[in-house]
Amino acid sequence: MIRKRIILLGLLLGGGVVFGIANFRPEIPDLSPTQTLRLSIPSGVTFVDVMRYFGVATSTAQEILNSSKEKYNLAKIVSGRELALTFDTFSGSLEKIVYKIDIDNRLVVDSSEEESLWMAKVEPIPYEIRERAAGGVISKSLYQTIVNQDLDERLALTLAEAFAWQIDFAADIQEDDSFKVVYEERYLDGVYAMPGKILAASFMNAGESFQGFYFEGSEKTRAGHYDADGGALQKEFLKSPLQYKYISSGYSLARYNPITKKTSPHRGIDYAAPAGTPAVSVGDGTVTQAGWNGYYGISVTVRHNDTYKTVYGHFSRLAKGIKAGAKVQQGQVVGYVGSTGLSTGPHLHYEMHKFTAYVNPFKVEIPPGDPVNEADRAAFEEVVQKYSSKI
Repeated sequence: MIRKRIILLGLLLGGGVVFGIANFRPEIPDLSPTQTLRLSIPSGVTFVDVMRYFGVATSTAQEILNSSKEKYNLAKIVSGRELALTFDTFSGSLEKIVYKIDIDNRLVVDSSEEESLWMAKVEPIPYEIRERAAGGVISKSLYQTIVNQDLDERLALTLAEAFAWQIDFAADIQEDDSFKVVYEERYLDGVYAMPGKILAASFMNAGESFQGFYFEGSEKTRAGHYDADGGALQKEFLKSPLQYKYISSGYSLARYNPITKKTSPHRGIDYAAPAGTPAVSVGDGTVTQAGWNGYYGISVTVRHNDTYKTVYGHFSRLAKGIKAGAKVQQGQVVGYVGSTGLSTGPHLHYEMHKFTAYVNPFKVEIPPGDPVNEADRAAFEEVVQKYSSKI
């Protein structure tokens, strides 16, 4: 039964069927009582489509959908994520599916023979964690230095995110700056998967030293990165919402507008960047506006709290899931640089409002995140002592 299903799938793939299952990796050990088939979800297909092409009855697929909805809605499967299906080798019946929700969690749906039900649960992906140290002197960029050492390029993004408030990696990094880092490497089934958390790191930027230590204490201390004194590295907002080429127009009460040919206030920052560059929310919050917005073109407004909101304008398009009412996290992509609305070329117009009034993002004093709680101080100092000599 299993072999027939695999042959059928092979014919479908070889025949150029539009469904186009990507990265199909069947493994069929002859003596195993179960067989697991894995695939990367193709774009434009539904969960029921996937089940149907694996020979699973539509009624069974619907039962799985219904039973798992409270844990995770499989109707919202994302293309590119992995789905694994385990079948009984001899009967061909489906026994389990595993869907990768994100880099940390997966949905597992098992059949229960006694009650003829499907039981769903969300669980952490069982990575094997190994510690690794790295470092280097920056010649052109942090990213290029990481890549030149044959390290995972995603390490550069993770490292930059941890120090995003202290260092503007698009503008502040200079030649001969240096870094040291101790981080997690994640392995799955003995195979390297991705970098994990930055456990500790140090940067020497323009002669100034920065250090950060990852700490996860009690409920009184938010998990995150802190300096050696226990101060939070993560503040309310990131220094900039994207990687940019240069600032094409700053905050001004009297700027000559190249389109209207008049002098008028420009109460925001224009970041010149290539079309399609992702822009992120500088802080946690709720989207209050998303879509066409007059001379802003396609824009997004995020309300962070009772005090602050930020506006991002001239997008070419919004990021998936960004709409009024959506919750966003600091660093989450909200749109992609474009030139919609009143614009002369690709750039991001960025505004910050404090108590409904415009403020200059470069001059407003943003309160830092909460420091390590005193109840966790001893445990935190153990972490600092453990990693200080390594960075």
